[in-house]
Amino acid sequence: GGFIYFILVFSMFPQCNLVHILNEETWSGRLQSFSSTIWSALLYIFEHSYVSSVGSLTLLMASYSFVPSKLTRKKRAIIGGLHVVAHLTAALVLMLLMELGIEICIRNHLLATSGYHPLYDWYRSMESEHFPDPTGLRTRLEQWTLGLYPACIKYLMSAFDVPEIMAVTRINICKNGMMSLSRSVLIMYYTSVFIYFWIFSTPVVSLIFGSYLYICINWFHIHFDEAFSSLRIANYKSFTRFHIKKDGDLEIFTLAVDKVPKDWKLDPKWEAEERGPHQLGHHRRYPSKWRSASSPDPVRSVRVVDHFTITRTVAPDPETSY
Repeated sequence: GGFIYFILVFSMFPQCNLVHILNEETWSGRLQSFSSTIWSALLYIFEHSYVSSVGSLTLLMASYSFVPSKLTRKKRAIIGGLHVVAHLTAALVLMLLMELGIEICIRNHLLATSGYHPLYDWYRSMESEHFPDPTGLRTRLEQWTLGLYPACIKYLMSAFDVPEIMAVTRINICKNGMMSLSRSVLIMYYTSVFIYFWIFSTPVVSLIFGSYLYICINWFHIHFDEAFSSLRIANYKSFTRFHIKKDGDLEIFTLAVDKVPKDWKLDPKWEAEERGPHQLGHHRRYPSKWRSASSPDPVRSVRVVDHFTITRTVAPDPETSY
């Protein structure tokens, strides 16, 4: 889910012009500026972007196909479209909140203060201050490893300083444009953005999809299978049994229980019953070794919820068919 949201707003990163939101003096003004920025970003997706627009159209087709075909095409289009609008709006809101958070940190000098590797620079300063190297061992290690010794430490520490990478790269993109950076730097930037955006968006995706299923099963009476499996309810189980009658008709029974026991115990009647060496279980009076340890007992509460018969089809006589 987080990956889908990232694709939906991929073309929106970074947002360089957010000053108007922060400069508003009232919360109502900030909210109005925030909403107008969301609307502008939505228009930009369908008018100028490539990745985000393709992702949105793909999600729209998938949402339309996900709606059960028993509804009319118009209803499927409306339900699928509203579903996509909810996800797209949530993705844009999360994107803008994330960009505002980075912008606020930059303004307050919490990020982008000393380049891409401030954690490594701090480590080197602490190392030289508290662990002096009068013999030049670290310099020789760097030469012997062809520079891998400091490089591994530097980039390993960069993995723990993702916000700094995002902030510094964002400033460079906003000042000099996307084409001023190398491909490796852009990959590093979008990877860093994806990590944080995925963390923020995953619970929102689940919330919106769960709300979609809740609305569909209560008002539109669809998606019962998907909603029931998502709820992971242990009760309300059913199974089907077939019976071939002597005349060849197929009789079908659907049996169901509303409450499934959580605790089981050995059935003493099963152990006490005499049985033959080759007696099948369904021929016994007590066929199950286990019984419910809590009420209600499914053996007594089971009920037939559906029953129908498929009549045997008589094959035509080959002599009379010519």
